Amino acid sequence: MIDQLPEPRTLPDDVRLRARRRLSEGMSPAAGRRRPALIAAGVSLLAAGAVYAGQALYGSADLAGPAAQYNGEFAGKDRALVNHVERGTVAPDVLGRCAAAAKAHPPAGQWQTVATSSKNGTVLTAFRVPAGVFFCATTATTTTISAPDPAGIGEGRRKVKVLFTTPTGAMAGLVSQDLRFLSLSLIADPGQNNTLPALVDGLFLAPSGYLLAETGTKALANGEESALRGVPKPTASVVDRPLPPAARDTPEAARFAGCLKGRPVPDPDQFAHGLTVRVSATDTMTVGRFGDVLVYCRDSDHNPSPGAVYDLDDLDEVRGETIASMAAFYDFKPFTAGENGELESGGSTTFAAVGLLTDPRVASVTYTRPGAPDVPAWVGNGTFVLAAPLIDRHPDARVVVRDAAGAVLETVKPKSAP
Repeated sequence: MIDQLPEPRTLPDDVRLRARRRLSEGMSPAAGRRRPALIAAGVSLLAAGAVYAGQALYGSADLAGPAAQYNGEFAGKDRALVNHVERGTVAPDVLGRCAAAAKAHPPAGQWQTVATSSKNGTVLTAFRVPAGVFFCATTATTTTISAPDPAGIGEGRRKVKVLFTTPTGAMAGLVSQDLRFLSLSLIADPGQNNTLPALVDGLFLAPSGYLLAETGTKALANGEESALRGVPKPTASVVDRPLPPAARDTPEAARFAGCLKGRPVPDPDQFAHGLTVRVSATDTMTVGRFGDVLVYCRDSDHNPSPGAVYDLDDLDEVRGETIASMAAFYDFKPFTAGENGELESGGSTTFAAVGLLTDPRVASVTYTRPGAPDVPAWVGNGTFVLAAPLIDRHPDARVVVRDAAGAVLETVKPKSAP
């Protein structure tokens, strides 16, 4: 069931800032009018009451790709692409793990695979059997499976029903067939706790969601915001592939563990601390990794942010054969009101490339451009932080990757460079 929420209220500025990264999944800088703008509060709002204030907008923005979902005001990337959905398919290894954890289920040979969605270290699969639909989420160390549920969505439009949540934030359930856009968020803190699921054959799949969904979740369904009733508590997981935990034997590693606490991070004990670096007078960045998944935290004197996970596939700001990184903004300034009352100057115009080394030979990563001094990155434990003026979008800006002997492994053009 869905209850109407009260009239929407203006979100606090800190929520606008903390949720900045989401808009960039659906927008990219336009070809014209290149005056750099601060991250603007005047950008169209997306979903779930969480404002996805853009990563850095340049006067206007192109809509992403031909494959898109539409919420009545904004077109963004198709969530089936972002959440890596494959219809009617499940990997044999995943199926075997789900079958081994199953209890109130018919034999696996009778399971009909609806779809598998994978993101940020979690693989989420939907199955159907005569007794209903059920879901199975696997991480590197755990399997979580729900019992078959005969629940239906009923008649009506813009309907959403959550059937499954996990201890690490995966979510799944039913939607009405009219739904073309869905965003879910925690009512108490939508800026930090939100997800944009994929919609597949009357189901929604969110392998990377948020915690405590049962304490109060709201949906933005085709542009209409509502509260959801009956969100279940997380289904217990089975640790079916135990691994030794990553070391937490240094002060930096111990603090890194703190940025994972209470966040939807799969297998948090497996993430090894990579780097902790002071990138400005007010901001410190901490990164870690587990396999091809990055964890990033920013600690600011004004606006600390909790940890977030990123797949290798999503690290595309500076991306080559040997490195992959995202754009991580810092040095946020307060918003100020313009003549028309809208919040305009504020946010951030500074970002670092934060990411993973994908080649063990990498020893140094350096930003270079004509007429400016080279900027070396911090490199350590399979991660790097490059606090260079990438936002300047210089056409000749390059990132040079070298091995320990100083030989160039590759030269990468940043995504932000025209």
